[in-house]
Amino acid sequence: MNCTIRIFFVVSLLCITINSYAQPGRAMIDSLAHRMESYSKTGGTSLYLAGNKDIYIAGEDLWYNAFVLDQQTFALAEQESILYLQLMKEGSDTAVWKEMYPVTHGISAGRVYLPQTLEAGRYLLKAYTAHSFFSLQPYFYAVFPIQVVQDPRTIRNNWQLGQSRSLRQAEQAHVRFFPEGNALIAGIENTVAFKALNKDNEPVDLKGELYKNGKAVSVVQTQHGGMGLIRFTPEADASYFLRAEGIDFKLPAVTKEGIGFHLERNQQDSLVFRLRSPQQREQPVLLRVQVRGAVQLIAAGLLKDSLLMKIPIAALPPGVAEATLFDEHQKVLGARLVYVHHEKKLYVRFSQLKETYSPKEQVTLKISTTDEQGRPVPAALSLRVYDRLFGNRKHTRDIVNYYQLASQLRDTLYDPSFYFDSTHNNGREALDVLLLTHTADQYNLGDERMKQDYAAKKMVLMDSLKATVIAAGKSGKKKVPVSLMFFDYSKSINQIGVTDSEGTFYLSPENLSIGQRFFIKYFSEKEHGIYVTDPFKAISTVESEQHPVNMLSERNIVTEEKGIDSNRLQYGNMLKEVIVQSKGRGFGDRYLGYLDSIAKFEGNMDYVGQCGWLNCPACGSGTKPIEGVAYSELIEPKRSQVNSHPFSFGANDMKKEPYHYPKYTEEELLKKFKMVITKGFYQHAPFYSPDYNKEDKMVSDTRNALYWNPLIVTDEHGEATIRFFCSDIRSGFLGVAEGVSGTGYLGTGTFSFGVR
Repeated sequence: MNCTIRIFFVVSLLCITINSYAQPGRAMIDSLAHRMESYSKTGGTSLYLAGNKDIYIAGEDLWYNAFVLDQQTFALAEQESILYLQLMKEGSDTAVWKEMYPVTHGISAGRVYLPQTLEAGRYLLKAYTAHSFFSLQPYFYAVFPIQVVQDPRTIRNNWQLGQSRSLRQAEQAHVRFFPEGNALIAGIENTVAFKALNKDNEPVDLKGELYKNGKAVSVVQTQHGGMGLIRFTPEADASYFLRAEGIDFKLPAVTKEGIGFHLERNQQDSLVFRLRSPQQREQPVLLRVQVRGAVQLIAAGLLKDSLLMKIPIAALPPGVAEATLFDEHQKVLGARLVYVHHEKKLYVRFSQLKETYSPKEQVTLKISTTDEQGRPVPAALSLRVYDRLFGNRKHTRDIVNYYQLASQLRDTLYDPSFYFDSTHNNGREALDVLLLTHTADQYNLGDERMKQDYAAKKMVLMDSLKATVIAAGKSGKKKVPVSLMFFDYSKSINQIGVTDSEGTFYLSPENLSIGQRFFIKYFSEKEHGIYVTDPFKAISTVESEQHPVNMLSERNIVTEEKGIDSNRLQYGNMLKEVIVQSKGRGFGDRYLGYLDSIAKFEGNMDYVGQCGWLNCPACGSGTKPIEGVAYSELIEPKRSQVNSHPFSFGANDMKKEPYHYPKYTEEELLKKFKMVITKGFYQHAPFYSPDYNKEDKMVSDTRNALYWNPLIVTDEHGEATIRFFCSDIRSGFLGVAEGVSGTGYLGTGTFSFGVR
């Protein structure tokens, strides 16, 4: 992230003047400013994955889109070229689908086929890229959960969701406490966040009392999502506990040393921190604020007993920031996470939309994208429109809460969308409490976390596939480069390459774009073998060793399950796909069939003489035999005795049987012609969207996904217009747009309409 570190000095009324402190402080500031440089500029990316809906009928296509952003700037990443995609049954290590897809300017999209035979249940769509997936990675974020059903009438998604639940009878909670700044300091006011969970780690409502030395002093209760705040001034040598539901939960021990580190105000243009110390000696302090691994500013001041630090943040990017307080030796005195610029995001709005439409009626939709001040902003968006029946209400992840919150923390969050929903008046306050219940070590792009990851994590994938050409037979001979050709089955695309002296070469994204399956041919008189590495094997090896936790960020509290949605009954008589299987022998690629036809005649000296006999020695030549036709043929020793017509023969001198050319397996053909077949990018296919201005409206249309477009670019006015047609399904439909601006602002917008 290219930014200028802002440095300034804060002086309390109780502190000495700026001049006496500025010179020695400058060296400290410079050292602190560059402390993170060696391990923060990793070039890492962050991947957001979504499907065109949440629930699928076996036999349908799943259409995915992925935004690949620079993990620090949130700009569309240019360093990725290949996306590795797997679909796995939840709880299983075996992939039911694994393919490679291209990434172009930070966008990847494509199709995943869900066969009719696919077992019903929950599946995880997982995506990997070279700069987002590493070894020793304990958490995995680029995952999209889906549900597969055999019969749409079995879908159940009509839930009422909540942010926490009440404790059941005889159920016990466990409570954790998080002092602001990491310590509970005697003699000054402290803020302590707490989180109450049940045995299933679900947030629960809790009400109790704070006790000091066994005496109740105040009432305490959760505010949101099982979380709450306690504000009090602890006394030295006193013990404190929270009593709730007849159980005592002990607070951290009170310390006489340390500095109180409290965020008093979080405003659009500034953060205001109050520092307090029970000690009456002056000490220099440094306050560093960094966002996603990039130091944004450093403030310096002298603290005696109290110091107010007002930090300008107008130029900071929006998101989770890490504020860390240091002493003059760069020892951490306190740290906390804070969300800055809640209002700064991409605003996506819709117009020209009607409330209801008729079956097969055309929908015209105008999309506008602006910043927080209403100014037009060009942006790259994805858009999906689907029957609400096929949406999972418990899946609340979107591009904003994913990038700005869920993927920033090493924790599974309950309904992260709540904190960005403008209909909730307490969203910002609840977000601050949430961040107080997470330590700086849980911030993925925090100082210490990045330092540890930099030393431990290693790249697993590349934006190319390593391959080798190895000579058959004895080793030890002089190795020379081998020329190669890459081409598709029709030979309409031809590319050339060459190995190094060790026989190594790399399949680039350009090579992988040749086709879903393509050929590699080597040119050498000697026999060789070609071996292409399997990237999915590398992924499987890493995951089987590390077992990273899939951070679904979709955990919810279901407070009520409502009645069955009658809309599903429309799908009861859907036509099943008809699969026609051809008979006879064939090959997976047409080019192999072509090679097979060549191989039949190559080196084949058989002929049918003018007399009609196979390989007649009296004729000496003739036409090629026909597959399956029965021919008479002389056998030895009679064959060697005949040299002209006519000739006599007995029953034991000949045979008559159908003629068959040599049969080659795919492996034998490839070896014969010095080739291998390897996988490239999965074949692109267009999303089906009928045009009923031209097509027959009498044909039944049971589409539940009306529109999907992985890349809509709004113009310099922040506008784009799209059109699509409704199906015959009479239901409520949802539209979801998500995207990013050129400046890294993230946004999402939704709309709905009915078909009656």
